[in-house]
Amino acid sequence: MIASETPSDLLQEWSTVLGHHPHVGPEQPGRDLWPVTAEDGREYVLKRLGPWRNLPVADQARILAHLSRSGVEVAEFVITDDARLFAGEVEDSFILLPHLAHDRIDPAESLPVEGLVGRSVALLHQALAAYPWSANSYRELITESLDGELLLPDDVRELFAPQRAEVTAAIDPLELQLVHGDLTPDNVLVSRSEGSAAFIDLDHLPLAPRVWDIGKYLSRRQRRLPPAAALENVSRFVAGYHHASALSEPELRALPAAITAINLLEASWTTRILTGRLERRLLPAQKAELEPTLDALRWQFRHEPDLADAVRAGVDRASSPEAAAR
Repeated sequence: MIASETPSDLLQEWSTVLGHHPHVGPEQPGRDLWPVTAEDGREYVLKRLGPWRNLPVADQARILAHLSRSGVEVAEFVITDDARLFAGEVEDSFILLPHLAHDRIDPAESLPVEGLVGRSVALLHQALAAYPWSANSYRELITESLDGELLLPDDVRELFAPQRAEVTAAIDPLELQLVHGDLTPDNVLVSRSEGSAAFIDLDHLPLAPRVWDIGKYLSRRQRRLPPAAALENVSRFVAGYHHASALSEPELRALPAAITAINLLEASWTTRILTGRLERRLLPAQKAELEPTLDALRWQFRHEPDLADAVRAGVDRASSPEAAAR
């Protein structure tokens, strides 16, 4: 919710780009995003950064510019008329981004594009690894969080207990680099006609193993699809990624553990908010994810070899360019 200024007031900061009377659509519920159509018909998004930012705005803008120069499709900040990155006050700032055209892809229809997404994520990671400056970012505390107290149902906690050491040992030695940090399917915009995938919501950009991003993306497939379909998505994604940027043996072994870790930490985080132990905003969609996340964990603890086999099948598929593209 904008307290001091209306979206129309703020958009005057970009009047050279938008004109003086752009059309502002309704806010996306709970997301601090407003669709904007300029007088010339071009589409943009007004986004409130607010207090949830994870790194300085200037660092995020520099990384976006670096990714764009590297051939990764992202939405760079539109500079204001007085050459600023944002409008509003520093503690309550707003940025303007170009709208990236894309297809709406239901999870059940995602299989044909998973190879494309995998390749695109690999190129994103290569570009992030090549970023030449300090990003003033933070390290994702994965193993520390797994070793801490997790707020989970008793049966899930009991299933995890004998595997805790194995999961953390798989992830802990992996090399760290800048990663997206919130690589969910909602933040990967696929255009079938262009054969491309773009990335949005690069507000986190932590230091973490690259399987952290891969695991976050694939954890959503595991939650939203029947097990057999989710395993095929894993195979297709890994094929596309591995064909573009080979995953090491430790990374391949750690990928199932990363999916487990993400589901565990996100289930615990959501439960902490719902029980009042953690004060953070929680979107309705995030609340709705809790039970599917717990169900995915229960399945994975009982079928971990199946997930590892799907990862290996993706590596085998990657040896054929035709197969990796399917």
